[in-house]
Amino acid sequence: MVGCTKKHSDMSLNEYPELSQREKEVLQFIIQDFIKTANPVASNMLVKQHQLNVSSATVRNAMNTLETKGFLDHPHTSAGRVPTELGYRFYVNSLMYYDRLTTSEQFALDKISATLASDLDDGVITAARLLAKLSNLLAVVVAPKLANGTFNKLEIISLSSTRLLIVLTIQSGLAKTVSIEVESEITRRDLDKATAFLNDRLQGQKLSDIAQRIREMLTDYEHRDSSGLIRVFIESADNIFEDQQVRKFHFGGAEYIAMQPEFTDLSHFRGIVELIEDEDMIIHLLENSDENEFDKEVRVRIGTENKIQQIEQCSVVSTNYTIGSVTGTIGLVGPKRMNYPRMIALVEQLANRFNKAKFDY
Repeated sequence: MVGCTKKHSDMSLNEYPELSQREKEVLQFIIQDFIKTANPVASNMLVKQHQLNVSSATVRNAMNTLETKGFLDHPHTSAGRVPTELGYRFYVNSLMYYDRLTTSEQFALDKISATLASDLDDGVITAARLLAKLSNLLAVVVAPKLANGTFNKLEIISLSSTRLLIVLTIQSGLAKTVSIEVESEITRRDLDKATAFLNDRLQGQKLSDIAQRIREMLTDYEHRDSSGLIRVFIESADNIFEDQQVRKFHFGGAEYIAMQPEFTDLSHFRGIVELIEDEDMIIHLLENSDENEFDKEVRVRIGTENKIQQIEQCSVVSTNYTIGSVTGTIGLVGPKRMNYPRMIALVEQLANRFNKAKFDY
């Protein structure tokens, strides 16, 4: 039995209470059954369901020991047991098997690559909806921050006598468009001259660095530019080269997660609603500042490990994806009773489609 990923928490395996092989087996079966049914698991049902070659009393003894060690809990109204956060954590780190997606699921994810190649925003929206549909959980896809990318080239298109469209491309192929106002009409010749100069002077620079140092980069040419266009670029640098808007988040599946038994309690579902409405909470949840943004390991945080009170009843499976020099994040939010092997596989496989996407805008 092996874990699906390398990085799941700060707790190493030797920090867990020691379990016998039988206790590990019983814990694994209880979690698997509880994930499927959402009902506490009794010893006699465990023996029958998995055709164990031991008595119910033997299984009950193992369950009692697991409860004493903190891996299981015993609801007062039931003779069965349910996993604790520690039980789920041990399961994720050392008991669950790798999961494989079906051919139809793989095919559905493959379609994302084509959408991404033609339009990143549409691809991100489609990916969030598809991930939600495949998982029946809340899916979140965070678009990459283009300001962290490296300048490749720009084009300037005249929309009217005083309005210009700037098409800016970073080295991964991703592009952004910005419209700017100018005081008077600029000739095509002056537009071409400014475009050639900017492409030469800014080549290879990080967009966020350009936004901060553009006057220093362009000052020698500003006084020779009779059109005034370079001055406009300097004054509008934050808008052109930085992402002034809030990070783009796309959700899917709020209707699915509402159907999970855990969220029939409105106080628990209210936490999901608050998550959707709070960009800062999403950043904290999915983009841990203590981790390398280029780290592509799948992260699993269970309950209180998320350090957000509103979703202490939830688990989060997430990973980063990389497009050239910029990164985004993919995540699933659901009950602690989620099918971890399957959710990890879905998140990992979707991220792989983003990692391999080719852009030619």
